[in-house]
Amino acid sequence: MQKSKFLNIVLASAVLVLAILLTIKENDSGKSANRVAVASENSTMAASDSSAIPFNKKSVGIKSYLYPQPAMVIGSYDKEGKPNMMTAAWIGICNSDPLSIAVSMRPATYSYGNVTDTKAFTVNIPSSQLAKYVGYAGTFSGRDVDKFKETGLTAVKAEFVNAPYIKEFPIVIECEVTAIHELGSHRQFIGKVIDVKADIAILDAKGNVDVNLLNPIIYAGGNFYETGRLIPKADRSMEKIDGKPFVADYSKRHENQTLEVIHNRKSVRNFTDQPVSKQQIETLLRAGMAAPTAVNRQPWVFYVVTLRKTLDALSEQLPYAKMLTQAQAAIVVCGDMEKAGNLKDEGYWVQDCAAATENILLAAESMGLGAVWTASYPYDDRTKVVIKELNLPENHIPLNVIPIGYPTGEDVPKNKWNAENIIWR
Repeated sequence: MQKSKFLNIVLASAVLVLAILLTIKENDSGKSANRVAVASENSTMAASDSSAIPFNKKSVGIKSYLYPQPAMVIGSYDKEGKPNMMTAAWIGICNSDPLSIAVSMRPATYSYGNVTDTKAFTVNIPSSQLAKYVGYAGTFSGRDVDKFKETGLTAVKAEFVNAPYIKEFPIVIECEVTAIHELGSHRQFIGKVIDVKADIAILDAKGNVDVNLLNPIIYAGGNFYETGRLIPKADRSMEKIDGKPFVADYSKRHENQTLEVIHNRKSVRNFTDQPVSKQQIETLLRAGMAAPTAVNRQPWVFYVVTLRKTLDALSEQLPYAKMLTQAQAAIVVCGDMEKAGNLKDEGYWVQDCAAATENILLAAESMGLGAVWTASYPYDDRTKVVIKELNLPENHIPLNVIPIGYPTGEDVPKNKWNAENIIWR
């Protein structure tokens, strides 16, 4: 009897499994073509997947190979109120609510004593241009040198905590110590984030930090590195295909960041009211002056217009520059006929100023700004308007007016690739 029951159970189980397999096969039949296409399209990804390559592992011992590591500078006051800064790599977000940062320091460091006494610190996030200061702050002790004095950086008293922050660093985070943990070689300080300040030059149209504009540095193997370019957005890296998670193929990205900027450049005609700084304008102009120029004549001169009255006046009179009412500034690219000399008759100044203009447009795209080329020359009526409103001298001929501002996101790049425009010889 027991044997008969057992056989019945086995038989029933076999029938159930067979039915499930047939159902799965039937449901998958309509999806097979799609799966084949997906596999084909992502064959490159599959070939590079860790499951397809037999990696050989070798034990290297206990090493701090958690790469990349952040490279932050901690600001603190000593007992006499003297500001100090220290580079920290053992640091990171450790809690969401309340938002908290954990930073570990060795007892031998000067900052260790400062933070222990004041129960406060600031986290100063550098851009890649500030790497030399990060290196300096991590090399010397505040006991021996006044790091702010030696570097020329500016210590500013934090608004909400008893600690200094570094004025020149693009992001500063004010933290209040809420817990301290003895770990062994290091003591870990838990700092509740009280306030975050960011330079407007690194904020996008929505007021969020643009990581490309910040360009923070990271630490690995004793060296500093830039963060590199965007791959996928975190919330878009996974897609559902046939009910299964699938990593999208991002191999069709452009080969480097320069090409990304070129292909993402667009004519921006819709701007927010976020201000544009003088430093940002100067960065655009430096890019413009890096353009090629015939016989190195550099026959250009740039007028920067920020006066609202003038921007509005140009907007009213120039038929294709109505967006100047929204723009925070404008760059007027002019040809200087005295600099052009005898080349002006050949129109080289137009080519040179056009090259400078394109550099400005690409630089704006790379900085998270928006810009658009609105023509002045060779239209006499438009040229006369610009000359009159800006009171230009006789030898300065305006080629165009470039509105500058932060884009609203309404304008998008166009795919202008057309193989029919190419003739191979």
